Amino acid sequence: MKQLFLPTAMSALAMLAACSSGDHGRGSDASDTASEAATGVMSEAAMAEKKAGFTSEVRELAFDPVSQLPKAPASAASRSECAGQVIDAKSAAAREVAKAGWGVTGEAKLGAYQLVSFAGSFEPGTSGSCFVSKGNIGVFEGTALRAIAYARSSSKETIGRIQPFGKDGARIWHGDIVPAPIADIRRSAQGLVIGKLAAEEKTCGGAVPTINDMPITHARKALIAAGWTPANHGVPDDHIDEREQALALLGVTEVESCSGTGFGYCSFDYRKGKAKLGVTTVGDNEDPTVSDYGVSCD
Repeated sequence: MKQLFLPTAMSALAMLAACSSGDHGRGSDASDTASEAATGVMSEAAMAEKKAGFTSEVRELAFDPVSQLPKAPASAASRSECAGQVIDAKSAAAREVAKAGWGVTGEAKLGAYQLVSFAGSFEPGTSGSCFVSKGNIGVFEGTALRAIAYARSSSKETIGRIQPFGKDGARIWHGDIVPAPIADIRRSAQGLVIGKLAAEEKTCGGAVPTINDMPITHARKALIAAGWTPANHGVPDDHIDEREQALALLGVTEVESCSGTGFGYCSFDYRKGKAKLGVTTVGDNEDPTVSDYGVSCD
């Protein structure tokens, strides 16, 4: 179901190798990686990545050093069905991506590089949700494309969007109905590196530990340890919603509200000095898991 778009603008050498082996895509990357692990010899694709200054430490994701933006598939027209997932292009690079027919889903600036996430398929779901697939991240200098980050054909992940992370990074989110972060992009001495999720994010209000996918009772402990104070929205009897009452009964007094329909989102509030941290959970179970958070500073 989660078949991803794989870059077609490969180097001439890679195209010749694919043709000679009878492989018409990038599906051989998984075996290349396995070969590297077994022999200690870097694959041709990995060497091309490293030479170009773009590397990945995450098995499911890779860079392809290319200079030509692939043509958007016909399915990219479905972006109109998920308007909430497609953003207006701000940078010149993002405008080039949009002009090529892709749905632009995110932008981030890392030093001289402009990152633009884009996708070629959008499937609307319930409660305004959307499954985003055929996703990639373009790495530009100005409007010149330097590389494309993509999910390997053997991966179960999709690339849905990117967003700025901390002062000099970008976070990659998958394209599932309920998005979650899967990796970070950071600058290196040579260029860019795709790495595992950072343990924390530096924000205007201080460090926020990575709490995505944690049950809220575990997440609040991590936040308290990091200096964030839970808001007090009252005892169980102060809430009308049964889920809010149940969470307050567990001692999660910072629960502000819960949705009675859809994905069962709940919101929670924390403070540190003048900074405000809002946390969102998903699911209607007793201890819902964190799906997102945001920090604002007065």
